[in-house]
Amino acid sequence: MNVAREILGMRDLLSVFRRAFLIQASWSFDRMQTVGFAYAIEPALRKLYPVQAEYEDRLRVHLEYFNTQPYFASFILGAAVRLEQDRATGRNPAADVSGLKSALMAPLGALGDSFFWGALKPMAALTAVAVLMTGAWWAPVLFLALYNVWHLGLRLSMLIWGYTSGGDAVALMARYRFTRMAKRFKVISLSMLGGILGMMPLWRPEFRLEVGAPGVVMMLSGLAVMLVLVACMRRGGSPVKLMLGLAACCLALAYAGVV
Repeated sequence: MNVAREILGMRDLLSVFRRAFLIQASWSFDRMQTVGFAYAIEPALRKLYPVQAEYEDRLRVHLEYFNTQPYFASFILGAAVRLEQDRATGRNPAADVSGLKSALMAPLGALGDSFFWGALKPMAALTAVAVLMTGAWWAPVLFLALYNVWHLGLRLSMLIWGYTSGGDAVALMARYRFTRMAKRFKVISLSMLGGILGMMPLWRPEFRLEVGAPGVVMMLSGLAVMLVLVACMRRGGSPVKLMLGLAACCLALAYAGVV
């Protein structure tokens, strides 16, 4: 039986996972998320290094500078736990945990910001707004469900995959295809923007805008806007620029008294 698997089990990984939610609870101007990272990995270190002096030495290693996207930190945590385990059992005594963290935190931080903040959250928010405009009281619950099912599931999955792969970022990208998923979420977000406009006749009175055009015209206009935005996305258009352009057009129409 693999000795490494006997030392740390799923219960230990779940303990690290729970603590990872507090990775941003204590910030430092010079070391950023380092206290949160050390707190999250501490249960694994405590079990791997029963000798107090060695435990303190390894915990001190994880008090070096660390900063990344907080959700993608789960992958790095899983990888760091695996390398610490290999080092403690003698499978890889020269495991460079600090080097692994330094190599992964910047690229995964950029990828995580693009996926979670730039794609998943806008998609969930726009979907909830579209439902809210019809008067559904459970729209905020829908937002929380859409966002948290994805983000909680990915955080746990990436922690386990980081542990299993030992920090293989190429395998991570091949497994999850974040770039492709982000592009699809952005297309859905732009579609929702057009759908919100097209649903104007269904809005509750407190949300409804006074527009002279018939409801059918507004719905067709919303559909047209959605199709144009999706076409621009397929041609390589920037989602941020398209959203800003749409917002500018809406402000211009409002200033002109059209809406």
